Amino acid sequence: MSVLYLSGGGDKEQTREIDRVFAGELDGGKPLLYLPIAMDPTQISYGDCYQWVHSVFAPFGITDITMWGDLRGKSLKDLKEFSGVYIGGGNTFNLMHSVLQEGFHTLLTTFKEEGGLIYGGSAGAIVMGSDISTCEHMDENAVLLKGRRGLSYLDDYSIWCHYDGEQDPLIQRFINTYRKPVIALSEETGLRVENGRIKVLGTQPAFVFDSTMNKEAFEPGGDFLLAVNLPDYDLKCFRNDQ
Repeated sequence: MSVLYLSGGGDKEQTREIDRVFAGELDGGKPLLYLPIAMDPTQISYGDCYQWVHSVFAPFGITDITMWGDLRGKSLKDLKEFSGVYIGGGNTFNLMHSVLQEGFHTLLTTFKEEGGLIYGGSAGAIVMGSDISTCEHMDENAVLLKGRRGLSYLDDYSIWCHYDGEQDPLIQRFINTYRKPVIALSEETGLRVENGRIKVLGTQPAFVFDSTMNKEAFEPGGDFLLAVNLPDYDLKCFRNDQ
C-alpha cells in the first residue's frame, strides 16, 4: 500500500516533524532516493542540494542517500532499489518538464501503485496534485511547458504550497478558472496520505477549498478523508468522528 508525504516547503526546521515521520517509515536496508531536479543547477549546485538533504535526514538516522540529477535511462528496476523517493523543491515547471520529458511520471506512478513511499516538498508536492497552475504566482515557466496537468495522486485536488491567508484571492482566481478544489499547505504543514486517508503533520493547519471557496481548516494530528462530487467539485470532508 503506497504512502505519500507532502509538505508546503520551508526550511528544515519548519519541516522537521514531517521529515521525522517520513524517515521513520523508510526501510533501513535500502537507500533513500533524492531528486533535486526542480532546482536550477546554475544557481544552486546539485552538490549543495545533496549536502542540504543529508543535513535534513541525518538527525533521523538516514544517511544512505542517492541523488539523481538526470532521469534519462532510468527504469522501474532502478527505482525499486530505494526505500523511498524524496522530490525536492524549486521551480515546479522545471520539475514537471523533466518528469514528463523522460517518461519518469510513468515509473513513479507504478512505484507508488506497488507500495512505494514518496515525499514531495514544495514543487515536489505541487506536481502530485491535479493541476500545477497553483505555482504560477511564484514560478516562471522558462521551459515553456504547455500543459498544466499534474500527477493527480490526490484525485482532483490541486496543491498550493507556501500558503498564507493573504493568498486566498489568488486561490479564488485559480478555482474560478480551473474548477479544481485546493489543499493549501503553509511552510510548517505537511500531509501523510494512505489509502485515501489524510493526516495533517507539522505545526500549522491544512486548509481545503472547494469550488465555491468554502474553506475548512484541519489541525495538525487530525485525520480526514476527501471526496469530490463530480462535476461540481464540491468539497466533502470526512473526519474520524463522522
